[in-house]
Amino acid sequence: FYSLPLPKENHRLHFSYLGYKTVLVDILALKDSVINIGLEPDGVLNEILILDDVLEEEHEETADVQNLHIDKIMASNHLAGEPDVLRYIASQPGVTTAADGIGGLNIRGGSADQNLVMLDGVPIYNTTHAMGIFSIFNSAAIKSASVYKGGIPARYAGRLSSVIDLHTRDGNLNKWHGDATLSMVAVKVSAEGPLISDKASFIMSYRRTFMDVWIREYTKYRNKEKKQEGSSNYFFNDINAKLNIHISKSSRLMLQMLHSNDLFENSTAALAGEIRDEVDRDLRWGNKMYSARLNNQLSKAAFARTTAYLTQYDFSSYSNNLFEISGSPSNTVAFDASIFQSSVRELGFRQDFDFMLSSSHTIKLGGLYQKRQFKPGVLNVNEEDFNPAISKVTKEILKGKSNFPTISAAEVNLYAEDLMKLGGGVSINAGINYSFQTDKSGFGSLQPRISLLAESEALHFKVGATWLQQNMHLLSNNGLGFPSDVWLPASNILPPQKSWLFNAGFGMRNNAGYKVGTEVYFKSFDQITSYREGANQDINLNTDWQSEIPVGEGYAYGLEAYAEKSAGKTLFNFNYTYSVSDRKFADLNLGRKFPFALNRTHSLKASFTYRLSEFSEFIVNWAYLSGNYYSQPINVTVDLGRPVVIFPEKNNAKFPPFHRLDVGFSFYNAFKWGRAKFFIGVYNAYNRNNPFYTELVRDKENDSRFEFRQFSLLPLLPTISYSVSF
Repeated sequence: FYSLPLPKENHRLHFSYLGYKTVLVDILALKDSVINIGLEPDGVLNEILILDDVLEEEHEETADVQNLHIDKIMASNHLAGEPDVLRYIASQPGVTTAADGIGGLNIRGGSADQNLVMLDGVPIYNTTHAMGIFSIFNSAAIKSASVYKGGIPARYAGRLSSVIDLHTRDGNLNKWHGDATLSMVAVKVSAEGPLISDKASFIMSYRRTFMDVWIREYTKYRNKEKKQEGSSNYFFNDINAKLNIHISKSSRLMLQMLHSNDLFENSTAALAGEIRDEVDRDLRWGNKMYSARLNNQLSKAAFARTTAYLTQYDFSSYSNNLFEISGSPSNTVAFDASIFQSSVRELGFRQDFDFMLSSSHTIKLGGLYQKRQFKPGVLNVNEEDFNPAISKVTKEILKGKSNFPTISAAEVNLYAEDLMKLGGGVSINAGINYSFQTDKSGFGSLQPRISLLAESEALHFKVGATWLQQNMHLLSNNGLGFPSDVWLPASNILPPQKSWLFNAGFGMRNNAGYKVGTEVYFKSFDQITSYREGANQDINLNTDWQSEIPVGEGYAYGLEAYAEKSAGKTLFNFNYTYSVSDRKFADLNLGRKFPFALNRTHSLKASFTYRLSEFSEFIVNWAYLSGNYYSQPINVTVDLGRPVVIFPEKNNAKFPPFHRLDVGFSFYNAFKWGRAKFFIGVYNAYNRNNPFYTELVRDKENDSRFEFRQFSLLPLLPTISYSVSF
């Protein structure tokens, strides 16, 4: 549904949608009118939209928001032939990740759990495959994407840093369409079409990796070279389906589901006759989401949306490092084993109303009820917990020893939002969000929001202030070893996280497609949580685990600048971010502040696209980012043959700078039956070994010593993919 309050004068309306021909309609608006336009398919795999000048003017919003072009996401230089909306967001100013996307998106000094990611209005707790290399959102199903970094409207609540609002396509009501892509890592297909012409439609997309086939054999071969046995395995898949039913001219029902699953396994051991040295890893995670949404047009200027949903995220991991103590006469075996569990199940009901009172005044009202169930759990054991004669602890043994809690919490959000155009190009969005938990904790929060925009045809200035509260915590391990995250609810011992966001920005644009601008921001965080480095923090019913979790504060500030050209045969985007993000905990670092682990002081990103011909493009991306922080031990001592790690400070060391060059070519063809796209390129073209994490390993030259080793993830990687649309 759409409603455009317009002055009584001539107007030109542009109706456009990815994969369809644009329609321009000239109207003389003298009275209320209903205009419905049917768009003709133009193939989903179009070449990137390159124009001599900008026909459709982009209007700024009061919020500090980027509305991303899906056609540019589809045409971007993508890893292993997989265009990805979250990797594209990571190329924008103010957004960083750990190495090669690992760890999720960190926006303006905030952590990944502080991003509210919504798919058609439903929150998604985990957004990534392969720990961040790919997102769970199939690009073939995405219709639009918006990223709010400041001046966040009152209708969004529950996170501290940003909002990523994704919407999926509804499915064609009149014709059948489909597309398929084969890349180096996955195969994906999608189909859409009418179930009842003009009344009901569907869209479904499915993706499955086949990396597990060659990863298993390749790692087995590499382990033999290292005089080890064993292999690694990784697998992911996702499916997204949506049913769109037109109940009447003013009512529409949409049913939707999303499933995603990941599995990572790694098992290595020294060959027979060698000193024992074994590693076992088993990580599994996935999402489930089901929703029903009813849209109603109450009048020509009033709309209602009712949404009921279930969203669930499950994560579990098992890890065991086992080694024989060198020189021990009794062949003593030492080990460190752990099991992680993090499960969040959320039932929600949301009601939204939009009232367009006039061409210059819109009011939004609504509320949201969320019932959550958390199942956190962490258990760490070593040879002190078992008879030293036991040589290995399996995942089943740890599960039998665990006693993990189940915690429930309910939250209510009510909001009111008022968007007013004051004249002279000045607009203001003022709102309030009231959030509270329904238990006896008394976690009520009145969160004011205000943002202002002043713009002319070529210039704009905006400023905003936002108060946010998050009634959840995510404990993230940023020290040695593979990352593990555990979701926790707010409680009297772990109170809700809070933040203030302030932003101001200035920008210029012209009809030739050139844009330049700059943004500044400041954030303050309160009652945030963290792990203790080097401490094995168990979470189970047998310990007072909540009291052992440090609670502290932090702040972030920075500057962003960008320059881009979005029209013509040559396109480019250049952006730079200066960022500082620190944390302070009374129980950590002797109460001294320390840098946020995933903060990158300097971030420089550039992309360049050149249209070689009507059916081909050349694409190059380059990024340079300061190294992110991690906790580096000053030493490792050996006590009775067992390594003991000593951490002096939290996040006291920096990885080397991250930089990477990607190059690619896209070729398009049109046939009677549809369109095709062939992509060929190189990811990490000069084979930069960007560090991923550090781990304690045995020194290969001296089996009685241990050393810290940095691990990289993605080397130079050729990329080929072929897509067809019909």
